[in-house]
Amino acid sequence: LDISKIEAGKLDLHRNEVRFSKLMDQLVNMFRLQAQMKGVGFEYQCVGRLPEYVATDEKRLRQILINLLSNAIKFTYVGQVSLEVRYRNQVAEFNVRDSGVGISKDNIDKIFKPFERIHEPGMVPAPGTGLGLTITRLLTEIMGGDISVESVPGMGSRFTVSLMLPSIAQPAVAPTLEQRIRGYVGARK
Repeated sequence: LDISKIEAGKLDLHRNEVRFSKLMDQLVNMFRLQAQMKGVGFEYQCVGRLPEYVATDEKRLRQILINLLSNAIKFTYVGQVSLEVRYRNQVAEFNVRDSGVGISKDNIDKIFKPFERIHEPGMVPAPGTGLGLTITRLLTEIMGGDISVESVPGMGSRFTVSLMLPSIAQPAVAPTLEQRIRGYVGARK
């Protein structure tokens, strides 16, 4: 459905104020647990400072990172997966590395095609539809970003996504529950 919407030009992006560090913490905690359950290491590194708030479509950014991290863990049987985030000049760069089965040069372009399932030597057939990377590339491009992959069969892969995520210096943050209660009580006096 997402692919159909994207191809028809009907996918709407919603720019929201996103608490960047909170989003990253949620993803890291989710995938650290998933990697641990599989017996694979997980490392997160933030290079430099992240802005507290950025303007982006949180759902779509989350979808991109979930697809990349899920695949990294899915195709890594020994070793580790890492997520590195850099932010500079309003651009966030996400690097997802794994020590998995890797992808041959012949298959690099194929992995972004719909329903394409590749089989590399030493690779156990994994569940999935073959749409995750297709959607990831399309979403990245629609959001004005870029995705690239480097891989060595038998040694692992590195996916890099660069996205313009403008920082928000003065977010219009919704009041907390406590602040709303205080405001309500104060208004009733």
